[in-house]
This record gives sequence, structure tokens and C-alpha cells, in this order.
Amino acid sequence: MLVFTGLPPPARGVPSARKSIGRSTFRGPVRTGLVVVGAAIAIIGGGLFLTLFLVSGGPTSTTRLSFDNPDIPGHTVWPEVISRSTTSPTSIGLSWSTNAPANVSLTPAGPCENSLGVCPIGPPLFNWTLATSGKETSNSANASAYILDVTNPGAGTLQFSAAVSVGTSTTSPFPAWAWGLIALAGVVLLAIGGIALFLGLFLPGGVYRNPDAEAIRTRPPPKSPDEGPPPS
Repeated sequence: MLVFTGLPPPARGVPSARKSIGRSTFRGPVRTGLVVVGAAIAIIGGGLFLTLFLVSGGPTSTTRLSFDNPDIPGHTVWPEVISRSTTSPTSIGLSWSTNAPANVSLTPAGPCENSLGVCPIGPPLFNWTLATSGKETSNSANASAYILDVTNPGAGTLQFSAAVSVGTSTTSPFPAWAWGLIALAGVVLLAIGGIALFLGLFLPGGVYRNPDAEAIRTRPPPKSPDEGPPPS
């Protein structure tokens, strides 16, 4: 008598082909919590660095001064002192105009050695020769006072007008060691945020779970064809 037993059943504990074949190697969505937390920490660290660069030098204020002289005689020099300030300026700008060619210069000044007042120190910061207008700005100003000299080389009367802008920076609100701590905190937060972002993006959820665990099936051992029905 011929007995057809069919193909042997899959072994116990072997994953079903229906679940394993064609399964993507991507194990699930990114870890959203890590991505959000990492981005927030990185933003806080970047904010600390931005605060360090914007506030460490203290706030900056700009003072604008106007100088006008409608009657400078010929072949004379008209000096004007830009008053000494309590703090050295960080920037200075000069814009001027005349009705005839003139020589104009702006020179750093300091206390005179043997007399009261201020005296020029060093070469002029700005200098124009036989010009009728000019405009310059310097961000490397470090003198506490400046002398504006206007020379009328002609014989006629010279009309002169100018505007000077002086930018000063106040003292930093925190000592240097405090800014060092802020910079260190920014570096640490950026590093932690970067690591959290990396793990959140490249460490998918469910990485520790067997993806085929739900597909494992267990079958009873095959029966011999000579075995009868189970007893009732």
C-alpha cells in the first residue's frame, strides 16, 4: 500500500518564510524623543555661544557731534577738539563738506606733558588735501580724544560743516571667568545635543527586538501512517 506523507514540516522554532522573505533591513522609525531632546540641547548650547559673542563686550553706544564754522579766514587753521570721554571709543567716523578746497585731518590726541589740554599723538587717522568733502570711518579707534584741524589754503572765506560719530563700548557685565564658564557650558551642551541627535537618527526603535518573533510557529511532531486515531 502506498502512503503519501508530503513534505516534512518546518522544524520547531524556525521562522516562517512568509514573515522573513522580503523583510526590510530598516528596523522601524527613528527615535523621535532623542531627536527632539538632542535638537533642544544643541539649540541651547548655540544660544550660549551667541550670547557670548554679542554681550561679552558690553553694549555699544554712539554719540553724534556736529561742527560748523561759516567764516574761516584765508590762510588760517581752525582746530576743534573732540572732548575726552570716560572710555576710549571703539569706532569713529567723520563726514564733512566745504564751499572751497581745504585741508582736513582728524588726529588722535592725549594729555600734553608740559601744559593743560590735549596734544596730537601719532599720525592723523584721516587726512584730506585740497578737497571739498570727505567721509571716513575707523573701527580701530583707541584714543580718548581727537583733534579736528581744518586749514583754509585760499584767500577767501571758507564755510565748513562736519558730523562726527563716536562709538563706545561699556564694561562687560560679567568677569572673564564667568564668560569662560558660559563658553564651556555651550561646548558641553552642543556635544550632548549632537550625540543625542546622532543616536536618534541612526539608532532606530525596536533594535533590541527580534523582528521575526511573531512569526515563529511550533508544530506537533508528524504522526506515523500506521498509527491509529487517538483514543477517545
